[in-house]
Amino acid sequence: MDYQFDHPDVSVVKEQLEMILKCSYDGIYITDAQGVFQIVNSGLERITSLKKEELVGKSVRYLVDNGIINTSVVERVLASKQCVTVTQHIKGIIVKEVITTATPIFDQEGNIRYVVANLRDMTDLVYLQKEFDRLQGLSRQYYSELIKEKRVKEDIVAESDEMIRFLQLALRIAHFDSTVLLEGESGVGKEVISRFIHEMSERNRGPFVSINCAAVPEALLESELFGYEAGAFTGARREGKAGVLALAEEGILFLDEINSMPLSLQGKVLRVIETGEFMPIGSTRTVKVNFRLIAATNQSLEELVDRKLFRQDLFFRLHVVPLKIPPLRERRKDIIPMALHYLAYYNKKYNTNKEIETSVMAYFERYHWPGNVRELKNLVERLVVLSADDLIRERDLPDEILYFRNSEQYQIIVRDLVPLSELLDEAEKQLLKMAEIQCDSTREISKRIGISQTSVVRKLKKIHMES
Repeated sequence: MDYQFDHPDVSVVKEQLEMILKCSYDGIYITDAQGVFQIVNSGLERITSLKKEELVGKSVRYLVDNGIINTSVVERVLASKQCVTVTQHIKGIIVKEVITTATPIFDQEGNIRYVVANLRDMTDLVYLQKEFDRLQGLSRQYYSELIKEKRVKEDIVAESDEMIRFLQLALRIAHFDSTVLLEGESGVGKEVISRFIHEMSERNRGPFVSINCAAVPEALLESELFGYEAGAFTGARREGKAGVLALAEEGILFLDEINSMPLSLQGKVLRVIETGEFMPIGSTRTVKVNFRLIAATNQSLEELVDRKLFRQDLFFRLHVVPLKIPPLRERRKDIIPMALHYLAYYNKKYNTNKEIETSVMAYFERYHWPGNVRELKNLVERLVVLSADDLIRERDLPDEILYFRNSEQYQIIVRDLVPLSELLDEAEKQLLKMAEIQCDSTREISKRIGISQTSVVRKLKKIHMES
């Protein structure tokens, strides 16, 4: 491409180029084909803390040999005859990190005549990135400390990255008054999290009122929610009864397993959310309420909406701030601390002094915990109560823990029908290759996979010969 200048006068073009070099914040220099500095701008002087007079006429190699820069990009360009970009460190009062791009300029015969280099000082940016990472780490630490200092009564064990991130999010959400929808499998601790949000929120001086929609018979759920006036129906209390909607005034109402709420009630609950008022059963007066709603579900509400089992408008009202609690199998770093926490709790409750054998902890870590935290808590209580000694051993574990096998550990993809012997040979080969990577010796492999060391050596030798 030919470049057109407004002034054909060479002196004017030279003046314009000198102005560009002078005004550029980046460092710019030009060397000849031997790597000797010819032109240096003020930006390079600022970055290197060297004067123009100290650079022009000297080779770039001079800077490398004297430890001013750690590598010569010009020499790489001269060797490769291509544009090169590198990260360089420039020694001074402080070590500066720069990104340098050097481009060769060729003459008509195809030989390099000049090398033009541009340096961009990244020191401040790198410092800011490190400072950001440091502050982010401190923020995470402060969140964790705050969570540890202000735990709910049942305690939240959070050692895994997954749970710490979740609690950080829950803590931020607690400061707002939005409706929260807690999603997660049964037993993950949805009520514990809802109590945590209550403790951290501005409503912590108000009541925390909880009701499990699946635990109350459908015929009674409406009266439990809305309450009733005296004589509202047969069997009603003479003095009437306040429902949980009224009891949660100025606090938080937790509706657990809202997926089980009958359709006939969903519309009435939706109206309370939208208007902030309701009418007790048998009453003609409207009661105004002010509470924050936290709902929980162990099923996908979207799927229930598609199946016409849950109102779409109520779903949208609940789905303002969705929070999905990770199951225990996805936060395995929490398993051992949680087991020890519950062990201490039940030792205190039953005045015992039980301990858990290390091998038992290995079973805990491997198990998939379909019942999540509730299952782990119940198991620890069972072991404390039933174990004959103060040390809980493998023999005390139930069969479902002892003989659990994770199918993902043994997954082999079969794309065609093959003789069983070939499939078994391939499985054995994969297992031995994996063991060779993970283990430090054939003795350890023998112990881990349960065959003799002689067999391990023979089988690995065969695999290596076939490779």
